[in-house]
Amino acid sequence: MNERSIDDVLRILSAEPPGDAGVGTEGDFAVHGRLPGTAVAVEVDGAGSLELPMSEDQATRLRDISQPARFGRRQETLLDTSVRDCGEIAADALHLRWRDGALAALLKEVAARLGAVSLEAEAHNLLVYGPGQFFKPHQDTEKRRGMVATLVVVWPSAHIGGTLRVSHGSRRQSFASQQLHGSSELRWFAFYADCRHEVLPVEEGWRVCLTFDLVAPRPERARLSPVPPALRRAVERHFDPQANSGPDPWALLLDHEYSENGLRWSQLKGRDRQLAEVLLAAAGERGLVVHLALAELRETWSAVPAARSRRREADDVERGELFESTLALDFWVDVDDRVVKGCALSLEPEDVDSLRETDERYLVETEYEGYMGNYGETLDYWYRRAALVVQSPLAAQRARLVVDFDAALADLVALARRPDQAAELAARIHAGLEPMRREAATRGRQLLSDYAAIVSALPGGEDGLALMEKFPQEKLLAGDAAALARLAEACGPEWLGELIDRWYAAASSRWRYEGTTPDDLWPGDLPGFFRACLDAGVGPQLLDHWFEACLGTLAGFDAALVRATPARRLALRPGHRQVVCELAGALRRLPAKNVHLAALLDHVAALPVLYPQQELARLAIALLADADRNAAVDRLRESVVEALEAALARPPRGDDDWRMSGIEWQCHCGDCRQVVDWAESSVGEALVLAVAERRRSHVCEQLRTAGADLATATVRQGSPHKLVVSKPSDLHSRDEALRQGWQRDLEQLRN
Repeated sequence: MNERSIDDVLRILSAEPPGDAGVGTEGDFAVHGRLPGTAVAVEVDGAGSLELPMSEDQATRLRDISQPARFGRRQETLLDTSVRDCGEIAADALHLRWRDGALAALLKEVAARLGAVSLEAEAHNLLVYGPGQFFKPHQDTEKRRGMVATLVVVWPSAHIGGTLRVSHGSRRQSFASQQLHGSSELRWFAFYADCRHEVLPVEEGWRVCLTFDLVAPRPERARLSPVPPALRRAVERHFDPQANSGPDPWALLLDHEYSENGLRWSQLKGRDRQLAEVLLAAAGERGLVVHLALAELRETWSAVPAARSRRREADDVERGELFESTLALDFWVDVDDRVVKGCALSLEPEDVDSLRETDERYLVETEYEGYMGNYGETLDYWYRRAALVVQSPLAAQRARLVVDFDAALADLVALARRPDQAAELAARIHAGLEPMRREAATRGRQLLSDYAAIVSALPGGEDGLALMEKFPQEKLLAGDAAALARLAEACGPEWLGELIDRWYAAASSRWRYEGTTPDDLWPGDLPGFFRACLDAGVGPQLLDHWFEACLGTLAGFDAALVRATPARRLALRPGHRQVVCELAGALRRLPAKNVHLAALLDHVAALPVLYPQQELARLAIALLADADRNAAVDRLRESVVEALEAALARPPRGDDDWRMSGIEWQCHCGDCRQVVDWAESSVGEALVLAVAERRRSHVCEQLRTAGADLATATVRQGSPHKLVVSKPSDLHSRDEALRQGWQRDLEQLRN
């Protein structure tokens, strides 16, 4: 993006040049006026027609039939006379008869002065304020869809006080309705619903008023305004693809507050609407994409003690230094007023601007975090503001892949079916690579078919490789063979071979992490996966290449496993044996089978610590199942048979023999040496070590590292406490089960 090239746009929008050169006249946030009393006749159930002016007796009667007025706070409706103290009569008890044209003329004047296109009024209630009654500062809730403002019509009645105060940011207005003598004139006040307002206490008499919800009717499309030439040139400079380094969106924060129900083009308020109309027109001339959105701004500040206190409580700290500021757009509305729901899109601070500062009126939450050891106290502030977002078509495509990925992907798949749109598809993919790569890594094979359709239609191969390389290949299944065959046919076997290499190069970086298991090395049921690939049309030479990649992955994984602790090798042993057998089973239909087999057996023979001969029976059996016998397999069979015979030739364990051999001890300090000597002896009784806590912890940790199947317990008596180490009680039955397994393997190999 240009170095603050948007400043010209902001300068023009914030200025108010005269005549047609400007962006329109700003409507006020609150307006007022007068009406003749004959403009409307009102009848109230239980009180009759309202008098002009109203008598004290009728006002008292209205008070008697009213209900205590409630007020809204977020999603709740509350009754609290310390906040709101007045009477309320619901709209269904009111019957209004407007003089011909009076209501239309009033609404036209209100709309013009508020800066709205047009407004409709729906009666809400009648309010009765007696002496001492009031309504503290508050903000109206959106009582119905499309509500943008409130209209108050004060009925003529003698009273003192009851002034209405309305504020929007730092701007404030006061509207007095008091009158000492009876009058037949109506006074009206209108203000946007997000304005804070209050009714001051009535000192004498009765203040009676009708309230209306002002609703913006929904037009078919957002209106467009003439574009000032200076603004047109500024937008062209900022969104010039030759001058911008990337297709980043730009957001202009709006002045008024909006909820998800209220954020629509037809419901924009005052200057927000006029700015939106002219920016929408300017963007349309450049083919740019415009949305409305709700933005969550988060600021993290250092917390410092307030001047009045040295305590470190949440109420006694103030902002210090700004650590971090983030903004995310998480609710989107297109130019047709359709809501685009999905994930949040983060913007960089330099891509967000506003004509008015984000202050306390937009604040929705504050959180204090005390000292956490590695960083000091912080204060977090969350603000909620509406925004107008302008993007290039490619930026909009990339943003949509974040906000509404499934819909955006469906559009790309549809575009891939049109050969004449290959260039457009390539441009969209290039712009949206990063979000698509993230989704591939997260959602994996469920996206493979759609991605294969897209990549097969791309005119070049590099973006296709970048798009596909994030798929976790170890999650592939036999059902994915058709998508891989499609890629091989469309992009060529060399391209798919390069993709396989990238998959396994990425996998190699995970070997050093303890969480990697043998299941992470290649697709599950590798023999079945290879069969499905061959049947789908993936060439056998490609599978030769894939097998080489698998064998290289096994070599890297095993090299890391040799360096791992004995406990980790023991924990992974069952899965490790299984995947090696799967790898052997995948050889059968490969052209270079014998070459691969020799490499696999050489690898196994070079690592006896991972592949003891007497534990290779499953591997030998898997290879012997192949109809094409191989001398190398026969040699493996003979060596495994010899190892099993030697193991079975050793006498079975005697009843008084509790020796535990084969444990890879890692430490031979004095305490550990006692444990080793005891474990390798025939003694069956537990070992008791009276040592300090640090030495007890060391012994326990070394037992875990070695994977020793020994139980430990601490007896907290005496000083020092005692560590009790015990051998397995079923040691003899385990030994017998192991010998029986060897015998079964031997018989199967002999047959």
